[in-house]
Amino acid sequence: MNTWKITLKLENGKYEEFELYDAKVYFEGYLKIKRSYFNRLIKAIKITKNYAMKHAIEEVLSPDKEDWALNPWLLLIVKDIEKEMPFWFLIKRELDLSGLLVAIGPKSFAEFNSQNFSDAKRDIKRIINFIVSYLNKFNCIVFIPKFLSQ
Repeated sequence: MNTWKITLKLENGKYEEFELYDAKVYFEGYLKIKRSYFNRLIKAIKITKNYAMKHAIEEVLSPDKEDWALNPWLLLIVKDIEKEMPFWFLIKRELDLSGLLVAIGPKSFAEFNSQNFSDAKRDIKRIINFIVSYLNKFNCIVFIPKFLSQ
């Protein structure tokens, strides 16, 4: 599987790197996420203490090692509170304010979903929708590029 590498520069000055797996194989392209989803995500960040947004994306390397850092990215780091299961989603915002799901992680989640692509599509879509529907079920941090805070 092709991997994307995302480097975050955290508030304490430390760097953290995430490796996510290209979502193209699951959807035969990239899953389009409607603009309304992002409106619901912003609302969730404002109304619940389990959700937060941070400016931290420093570098985004595509599978071909091209630096895509100067794009409007969202890295959702989500943890199911009950099952203590993590999910990572790298989303690129588009000009029409929709988005494209570009990569997923961690490796265990990506490998589990690579066993049956039709089930994977359904599961990934379900989790993405649950994130903005069941706010008490998850802890969620939305990382955006550092350049957006300047």
